[in-house]
Amino acid sequence: MNQTSPIIYRDLQLLAPVIAEFKAKTAEPATKRFSGLCGFDGFVDTFVRLQTPPSMAEFGAKVTAAAGIATSYPVRQLGDKFGGNGPLFVAALSDIYAGKIDVTCIGPLGENEVMPIFQGALGGKTRRLHTLGRAALTTCLEFTDGKVMLNDMSACAEVTWERLLKCVGQEALDIELQAADFISAVNWGKLPHAGEIWSNLAARLAQLGVPAKKVFYFMDLAEFENRPLADREDLLARMEPITRQCHTLLSFNLKEAWQMAEVFGGKFYGRKDADSVAELAALLWSRIDVDRVIVHPNNGVACASAAGTVYVPGPYCANPLISTGAGDNFGAGCLAAALIGLDNAGIVLAGNCAGGHFVRSGRSASFADMAKLLDAWTAGTLAERL
Repeated sequence: MNQTSPIIYRDLQLLAPVIAEFKAKTAEPATKRFSGLCGFDGFVDTFVRLQTPPSMAEFGAKVTAAAGIATSYPVRQLGDKFGGNGPLFVAALSDIYAGKIDVTCIGPLGENEVMPIFQGALGGKTRRLHTLGRAALTTCLEFTDGKVMLNDMSACAEVTWERLLKCVGQEALDIELQAADFISAVNWGKLPHAGEIWSNLAARLAQLGVPAKKVFYFMDLAEFENRPLADREDLLARMEPITRQCHTLLSFNLKEAWQMAEVFGGKFYGRKDADSVAELAALLWSRIDVDRVIVHPNNGVACASAAGTVYVPGPYCANPLISTGAGDNFGAGCLAAALIGLDNAGIVLAGNCAGGHFVRSGRSASFADMAKLLDAWTAGTLAERL
């Protein structure tokens, strides 16, 4: 790997030129309407907020102490929402562009037809919804310092390339791919056959004569600690042909990046400082055949590419209103910024702002919302709630 020393933006004063470029670029009138597809999961999420103890750290200790006996805790039921990384990413991307983007969502959104919970949430934000079968189910335990996702993933095994072709149709899929500026392929961790789908989409772009590097291909593995080493190695082997055809962005949260680094002998567990996160991103980029590697803890982001490695701080929120979906909003912000031509620093700044806005407000940001957040953050007046 031939890279210069990473650029670490340790405070907002140093970040001022990046913020200025981001605001100028996102304020420009759109020169085109972007088009693409996102998938390939779909969950119905039931949200539960732990009232006491409020944190994962306290809850874990209490559960351990109660092992072999029994215990109970007061909660607040927050209701059901549409979920899955793909649908949440779709909603966020549409909102970032204030609806001025054409997105097709593909995933298990209902047994024979799209369920009302997905139709109501995504019908007005998408060009098309294609369902691949029954949705998976998740109970989300929300804490002040994170979340615990209890997933019934039996439906995920039914999401295959063959099923996609059957439900979408080869002709319809080809039309989508020929017009695509981007593909967002997320939640490899819970979709056992996702790797084949990811590879076949890139291969089909080449077969259709779509120029190399025309399509931005955003990939987020999501939680994958239950996938064996052989699966991770298989996925990594798929990256080179995908990257040969597409401009690839591979995104990890910090825990996932620690786990992937282990494949290459990297020892990063527990290292959360900016320099270590930048070093981790650079290591992963040097070993994985993608154009950009993004690593995001909850207080900043690193991005590594052939242009070098940068680290940008984030608008940390100590008491998030909601955390489920924050990573998908972050990813949508990164992809949205890449589409309009921002560099590594601008891309991860956009991701930070999209995620930071979501955890404070419970809703996805537009580019204009991100600019307002940046104004408040710079002025030192950014609140825990928006």
